[in-house]
Amino acid sequence: MKEIFDKYVSNYNLENEKIRSRYKHCLRVMELSRKYSKLLGFSDYDVELATLIGLIHDIGRFEQIKIYDSFDDSKTVDHAHFGVKILFEEGMIKSFWKNEEDYELIRFAIENHNKFKIPNIDDERIMKHAKLIRDMDKLDIVYLLGYLKDFNTKATNDDISEEFVNGIKNHHSLLYKYRKNPNDDIVIKFGYVFDIYNDICLIEMKDNLNHYYEQIGNKEKFEKIYLEVMKYIDERTC
Repeated sequence: MKEIFDKYVSNYNLENEKIRSRYKHCLRVMELSRKYSKLLGFSDYDVELATLIGLIHDIGRFEQIKIYDSFDDSKTVDHAHFGVKILFEEGMIKSFWKNEEDYELIRFAIENHNKFKIPNIDDERIMKHAKLIRDMDKLDIVYLLGYLKDFNTKATNDDISEEFVNGIKNHHSLLYKYRKNPNDDIVIKFGYVFDIYNDICLIEMKDNLNHYYEQIGNKEKFEKIYLEVMKYIDERTC
């Protein structure tokens, strides 16, 4: 499956930092999906399926970057919907996965990996895959920011929005559309932890968040938020 993915990505300029970063993100999420689907006891078949979903979950990003030179869905297109269009309307999914019985599951998981909440459906297997890819995506985004430092994370003199401070205190996920300044963007990443479904992922998320916190400029502004999130993780994993 990686060979097919590489062939697709070769249509884009890998010298472009955004393209290169998204390609590496997809590969890391693929490996995370393989790792955690095994740890969660997925069948061998579903481990392979989860691995595929991890690899192609952001396939819409490449065309988004080519057209708009931006990751900002609110100002361009919803990259998950874009990916579903490429895979299912244009038929590319057939190159990656032959069993059409799984197409509904793949579509649902990819379409909802970036949404604020997953729609509740009765199919336990579909929900299991949808929850996994959301967890893996967030896990790697914080890894990218904390360990790889691909993007600068600089605090400003702005106050953190009150809604975001309260959201952390109340253990709520945070909506991007309410962010008002770069400091809110930083806090959003800490809020990811409240949207993690599988407790088994939280140890690695804690490590990633520790590195993220350490490389934030003027991190003292975020100390209470950081400590609250660490406490939350410890309580869920004790």
